[in-house]
Amino acid sequence: MEIRSNNVLIGSFALVVVIAAFLFSFWVARVQINQTFDYYEVVFGGSVSGLTDGGSVQYNGIRVGKVMDLRLDEKDPSRVIARIQTVSTTPVKTDTKVSLQFTGLTGVALIQLEGGSQSAPRLVAKEGEDYAIIIAEPSAFQELFSSAPAALDNANKLIIDLQKMVAQNQKNVAGIVKNVETLTAELAGSSTDIKQTLRNVNDITRNVARASDSLERLAKTSETLLAGDVSGVIYEARRAVKSYRELGDQLTQIMTDNRASIDSFARDGLGEVPLLLEDTRKLIDTLERIAKTAEDNPGQYLLGKDVVEYDVPR
Repeated sequence: MEIRSNNVLIGSFALVVVIAAFLFSFWVARVQINQTFDYYEVVFGGSVSGLTDGGSVQYNGIRVGKVMDLRLDEKDPSRVIARIQTVSTTPVKTDTKVSLQFTGLTGVALIQLEGGSQSAPRLVAKEGEDYAIIIAEPSAFQELFSSAPAALDNANKLIIDLQKMVAQNQKNVAGIVKNVETLTAELAGSSTDIKQTLRNVNDITRNVARASDSLERLAKTSETLLAGDVSGVIYEARRAVKSYRELGDQLTQIMTDNRASIDSFARDGLGEVPLLLEDTRKLIDTLERIAKTAEDNPGQYLLGKDVVEYDVPR
């Protein structure tokens, strides 16, 4: 009696489960029947890697349908046609944009619908078409994938050209490096000569300053001569001549001691020194003649007439 009661209980439970499953299936079928869909054909101009049958179709990020079929265009195999299904409430307009996008790092592709103004009419199939056609815009990923092979090929060609250029100019590069090393070594070895040349130039500057002082004293002494001090002028003239003679000797000695350094490192800057020496010699000769003339006949030289001699009364 107890066994029979258990069988009745199990049978009743199974019957309830079957009836519940039937009612659920009927409810789902009713929902599917009451819901209507629109179908479109999306034309892609390139690869649709990652997109499969049953793939997601989204409108502004919200799932509104799925991919029903993927096939190549019979007229142009470079194009791919995807037939999609969307719920009828999806506002697909004539200005709605379609593109292929990828989710995360998995590489799974989906079809994204975007835009569409309220004033634009809904997109419907034209006469003679089974479905309304939407031309997809190339996405950034599609452009990247399509241009990647060409970019890699160009990069490979660039590397090959660089290798050829380096191989062809290897000797020239080695020569340039060697010349730089040689120049550096010469500059390091000639640092002492450069310092000596700078010291000599400083000596020249000081001598020129002393000579200028002598000329200034000569001018002042000339004014004194006009007042009657002829002997002072002659003395200052001799000092000026002596100063310029010493200056000329020092310049000559400097040129002799530093000929190698001047030729190597200051050829352009010290090229005027010989002219300076020549002008200095001319100046010394002129001053010597002036001093001699002033000493022999100072009145004739400075006043333009002979000095009248007077007998001093005794």
